[in-house]
Amino acid sequence: PVQPIKIPSLVMTCENDSGSTPHMAFEIAKEISPEAGGAATLIVPMLQHLGLMEDPKVYTDAILNFLSTKTI
Repeated sequence: PVQPIKIPSLVMTCENDSGSTPHMAFEIAKEISPEAGGAATLIVPMLQHLGLMEDPKVYTDAILNFLSTKTI
């Protein structure tokens, strides 16, 4: 059985990612219950499937910002 996520989560993808689309990211985020802390969704503009390699700082900054606002 699939175990539910029980902590606040950040779901990220890139605007032009055809393998992990923005629609998919929003659908994943909807599955994380508010009781678990819910999920923030970030769609990185202009990048594609390898966005993490295209612009690592965008990812690092977003993750650090998300973590700085959460207590787990």
